[in-house]
Formats: sequence, structure tokens, C-alpha cells
Amino acid sequence: MNFPGGTLTASLGLLKAIWGPDLGGQAAAPATVSVSVSGHTRQRVIGGPTKTISANTYTRKKYPVGGSAGAAGGEAIALQVNGKWWTARLSGSHQAFCDFLVGSSFYQNAPLFWRSERGSSYGPFGS
Repeated sequence: MNFPGGTLTASLGLLKAIWGPDLGGQAAAPATVSVSVSGHTRQRVIGGPTKTISANTYTRKKYPVGGSAGAAGGEAIALQVNGKWWTARLSGSHQAFCDFLVGSSFYQNAPLFWRSERGSSYGPFGS
């Protein structure tokens, strides 16, 4: 599951235990990025005619992405859901993940706690 600033990789059962059967609509919204292209000339063949390209600006959507294997897959974390500890992998900062959890709507009523690979505890999140 991608979120702004990182990715959480976990079993489908864990994700459904946290956000419910439809994952609570937790799809990450893309960031809008403005891209500026400066004016320049192009020449396809040396000594050939040149073409002038005018400057312009356009916008595009940038979706969050994460690594998938090895060290790029993120750190192993533990999440406590309904009193049971589950393992997942987190790529991105702890702060970005906590910000995502604060902004999430939880399906179940029990609070969520999580622990980093080095043992730092975070939470409770949710109701």
C-alpha cells in the first residue's frame, strides 16, 4: 500500500484487519508536479535546418512508489492489531508513516500500535 512518503508491504489479511474489507479507500492521492521546459533549438542533422521549440509548462501526477526487494523493500516492522502482532515492511520515514496513520480512517475500533526494526514503539493510532 503506497502512501505519501513511503510504502507499506504486508499480507492482504493484515491490511484488511487494519482498514477493513475494502481497505477503507486508503489509496494514496497523487501529488501534482509542475514541469517547465525552457525554449531551445533543435537540429536533427549536423548542418541541417534548425527548429525552434518554445518554452512551456505542464503538470503531471506523481504517485508514490516504493522498492520491492532486498534493502529497497524497506525495514521489517511489527504492527499490533486487535492484540496480535503482525510483520510488515516499511519503506519511507517513520514520520511519513505516522502522518499517514493519523490521517487514516480505521475499520476496527481497537487502536493500532507499531514497532520499528530497532524497537521504537509508536501509537496508539485510530479510535
